[in-house]
Amino acid sequence: MDTDQINDLYWWAQERVQGFMSGLHRSPDFGYSVEFAQHRQYVPGDSPKHIDWSVYAKTDRFLTKLYEAESNMRTFFVLDSSSSMYYPNEDAGKWERTVQVITLIASLLQKQRDALGLFEVNDAAAQFFESSNKEENIQLLLNNIRGLQERQIGNEIFLEQLETLHSRLPNRSQILIFTDIYHEDVAALVQSLAKFKHTNHYVRLILMYSEQFEIDGKGLSGHQVIDYETRKKTYLTEEEVHRYTNFCKEQLSTLELTSRGAGISIDALNVDEDPVVLLRKLLA
Repeated sequence: MDTDQINDLYWWAQERVQGFMSGLHRSPDFGYSVEFAQHRQYVPGDSPKHIDWSVYAKTDRFLTKLYEAESNMRTFFVLDSSSSMYYPNEDAGKWERTVQVITLIASLLQKQRDALGLFEVNDAAAQFFESSNKEENIQLLLNNIRGLQERQIGNEIFLEQLETLHSRLPNRSQILIFTDIYHEDVAALVQSLAKFKHTNHYVRLILMYSEQFEIDGKGLSGHQVIDYETRKKTYLTEEEVHRYTNFCKEQLSTLELTSRGAGISIDALNVDEDPVVLLRKLLA
C-alpha cells in the first residue's frame, strides 16, 4: 500500500464517517464522552460558562449544568495478518474489508479524541504501536498495515503472538481483535482473550467471514481453489464444497458460543457487505 493509497483510504474514511455521524441523533461513543447529566442550583464560585442561559431566560433562575465524567479510552486494534485473511482474493475479501473497517473506526475515534494503537501479527513476528490521539497517527498505523500482498503465515502464529501482548497494554484499554474463523484451537484463543478481560480490559472479538464463499460456497464447485495456509491447489467437488461450508458454519458457531460463554463480546461481520454497514453493526 503506497502513500497515495493510504491517503485515499484515509480521506475516504473521513468522508464516510462525517456522513455517517450527521445522520445520527448523537455521536456514537467508543469511549470518550462529555454528556449533560443534570442541573443544580448555581452557587458562588461556580464557573459562569456552565450556567444554562436558556433556562435562565425562561425561569429567571441560575442553574449550572453538570456533566458525566470524561473517560478517554485507549483503543488497540489487534490485527490477524495470517494467510487466510486474504481469502477469497486479495483485492476484494476479508483483508481489504478489515482495513476499511479499521480505518472507519480509527477516524471515528479520532473525532472523539480517543487514542488508538495497533498490534499486527506479520511474517516476522508482530508490530506494536503505542496509542496516540494525534491526527497523523491513523496514517502511521495504515502505513504499517503492510499492504495487500499475501502472507505466508498461519493462524497458530497469531495466537502465539497474542500471548505476548498481555504485558504491553496500558490498564483499562479497549481491545478490538480482527481475525477470521480459521483457528484450530478455539478454546485456546478464547482463553487468551479472557486473560485481557480478567485484567480489566474491554475485549471485543470481530470475526471476518464471507457469506458468499464460506457459508454458501457459491462458485466453488468444479473450480480450482488454493489453501491459503498450505498453498495446496485442488478442484472441489460438490461434496467437498458441502463439507467445507459445514466446517465454516460449525467454526463460526463454536467461536460465537465459546466466546459468549467466557463473557467475551463477539461480532461476526460478513465482508460481502459495505464497510459502512459493518460499522453500523458494530455500533448497534
